[in-house]
Amino acid sequence: MRFRPWRALDAVDRRLLRLLTRRERRSLERLLTRLTHGANRSLLWLVLAEIMAVAGGRAGRRAALHGAVAIGLSSAFVNGPLKLVARRQRPDPRLHDRPPPLRAPASFSFPSGHAASAFAFTVGAGFEEPRLIPLLLPLAAGVAYSRVHLRVHYPFDVLAGAAIGAGAAVAAGGLLRMGREWRDSHAEAQPSERPQSREVMLVVNRRAGRAGGLAAGLSAIGDSGLTVVERLEVDELPKLSEILEERGFPPPMVVAAGGDGTVGALANLLAGTGVVLGILPLGTSNDFARSLGIPMRPKHAARLLARGRVLAVDAGRLNRDGIEARTFVHAATAGLNVNFARLATRADLRRRLGRFSYAVAAMGAFRRRAPFSCTIEHGGGVERLRLIQLSIINAPVFGGILDLQMPGVDPSDAALDVLLVEDLPLRRFLRSLFYPVLGVRRRIRGIRALKVRRLAVSAEPSIEVSLDGEVSGQLPGTFEVLPRVLRVVVPAVGLPRAPGGEAGSRPSTA
Repeated sequence: MRFRPWRALDAVDRRLLRLLTRRERRSLERLLTRLTHGANRSLLWLVLAEIMAVAGGRAGRRAALHGAVAIGLSSAFVNGPLKLVARRQRPDPRLHDRPPPLRAPASFSFPSGHAASAFAFTVGAGFEEPRLIPLLLPLAAGVAYSRVHLRVHYPFDVLAGAAIGAGAAVAAGGLLRMGREWRDSHAEAQPSERPQSREVMLVVNRRAGRAGGLAAGLSAIGDSGLTVVERLEVDELPKLSEILEERGFPPPMVVAAGGDGTVGALANLLAGTGVVLGILPLGTSNDFARSLGIPMRPKHAARLLARGRVLAVDAGRLNRDGIEARTFVHAATAGLNVNFARLATRADLRRRLGRFSYAVAAMGAFRRRAPFSCTIEHGGGVERLRLIQLSIINAPVFGGILDLQMPGVDPSDAALDVLLVEDLPLRRFLRSLFYPVLGVRRRIRGIRALKVRRLAVSAEPSIEVSLDGEVSGQLPGTFEVLPRVLRVVVPAVGLPRAPGGEAGSRPSTA
């Protein structure tokens, strides 16, 4: 600790250590000694990983693997180069008038390997199975605190180790995701389940957030033995039906190279036609593609087009008087999401902020929220409500890279899931977003969920509606589910072989 800021931090760290350990608590020290010994060489976490893998089913195995890989990454970084670079000595036993309860290891003090492994495993396993977090987090905190209480680490060593462990868990998630995408893109479906045509019509949205990945996708399409016979910009979609007629049977696969808005625009034309839809996810969120398990790396998604299987999934449709019906695949929304869509699709905001534009747009949308009055009709009943958000959801994933999921939502359950949100304080609204992440099904006052096949919505005055993230006119209108009208290429593994199985409660009918 040679530099002045480090010397100041070192002084604070020493005072804090003395403050936390000034009183002798023999029973607590015995408990913490057992806990810290159990976590030596990550034995505690590896035993828990084995239990989760054996007893936790598929989710438990994924959680165990993620946690174990995270431990490996954090240990390689913490117990190797970082300790050697920092070279911080262990706490001096002479800081106290009594001997330390635990003999200090011979290695350097900064950062704490125990804390790094504890939080690497907890965060990694929690990513895959959020219900484990309430069980693992207190244990990880106990292991981390034991290193301070037993006077073998300074508090800053432990805090830094915990942060590094959490970062290792995030990095491990990225590595595992890449591995799963590679596996999914190389797994081959049965010939009868694959698209029958080897020809591809590509519809490109050059304004998509990750349009730079198009070249890699095109290269992988060619390497997979597929042929691009037509290439359209998303603005040229009116030509698509005519071109498909000219191509004859079997029609080429139509590939949406863009985000949710591009997929939704194509679904509007292809629903019910039998034409196979492929997805090359180049958008910022790609929530519909994530819901179907489609790899996010363009080259892996492109390989999937030749090797994946065709699955029939639902779509939603919005009917309005005097206006042509519109199909959506991910969600139709009114309220907050319309404000969000206006901000998130601004080209100047995307240029300046890149991937952070969605976070800024979300904060701006909530700040500008304006409650609206509406009437909804479903299942033969009528309700009058005052909301800040109305969502009609077909696919479960939202939030892009955050990979948040609405529980009980299935894109093949012949139903639409409706979320009604009243004007909430910010903390309660944020809680509603994170409950699905943690697997919590607790009811939040001011938020309701419905499962329907048909929903009529009217508002006075009219309110704007967005379909798959694109502002698409105004309500009133009627939403209905179109069961299994869209044929999409998905991984050969992961999703059910045949759509079906109701998720949650039985849909109501109007």
